[in-house]
Amino acid sequence: MAEFQHNNHVHSAIQQPPFLLDTGRISRMGFEPRQNHSDLETVNEFTERMRIAIEEVKSAIHKAQDDMKRYYDHQRTPAPVFKPGDKIFLDASDIRTTHPSQKLSH
Repeated sequence: MAEFQHNNHVHSAIQQPPFLLDTGRISRMGFEPRQNHSDLETVNEFTERMRIAIEEVKSAIHKAQDDMKRYYDHQRTPAPVFKPGDKIFLDASDIRTTHPSQKLSH
């Protein structure tokens, strides 16, 4: 059931269910009414459908990546530029030394 739900759920990056991209149809549980359409497709139709699906997925993933980058960059501030000789504060909470006391480790 979990696999069915995952494969039938619209993915946020590609905006389509993975099962639809793979097979060209919405997956069924078995108790929905059957739709009248031919399940047979030629090799050329299959390759064309897969080519179109791959192009759509690539463009959707690029759009999702651009959106994530834009939201990340919006909250990020540029790193300060340090030059040799600049004085800085160092957080030494994660630095381990062999000295018996933290105040003796400078």
